[in-house]
Amino acid sequence: MTGAPHLILKSEGPLSIPALIDRLTGLEPNRASYTAPWSLARTLHHLAQGVEFSLAGYPELKPSLFRATVGRAAFHVFHAKGAMRHATDDPIPGEAVEDGAPAAARDRLITALTAFEAAEALHPHFAYGTLTKSQYAAAHAMHAADHLQDCRIGG
Repeated sequence: MTGAPHLILKSEGPLSIPALIDRLTGLEPNRASYTAPWSLARTLHHLAQGVEFSLAGYPELKPSLFRATVGRAAFHVFHAKGAMRHATDDPIPGEAVEDGAPAAARDRLITALTAFEAAEALHPHFAYGTLTKSQYAAAHAMHAADHLQDCRIGG
């Protein structure tokens, strides 16, 4: 699908949660081309779990010293750049590995992001520690953009 538009376009500046929801809502998984270590469904479930964990609590946290130093510094570097790069085949500690239908995974992620938008209380990030809601929104958007940078739509 060379020439097909990307789901996530980095040139448009920082991605917001509402913009991500809008892009995902328009995604027809059966018309998407995705090259990554995981399937599109596995990736969307992974992203959804990250958002869900910010609402309900992560099953496993890095040690508090890590979250207060290395993790916090990493978040600030990513946030300053407006983008993150990480190993996109690393699961979140304690994450349940799920695959299946990409449309169901997309819907799960949209539901999680919508719940995040309405949330008032958030749990500490497993690596970055305590984040404000706007910092968490940026973290979720950057995480999605890193995973979905090779997702092309249309055909």
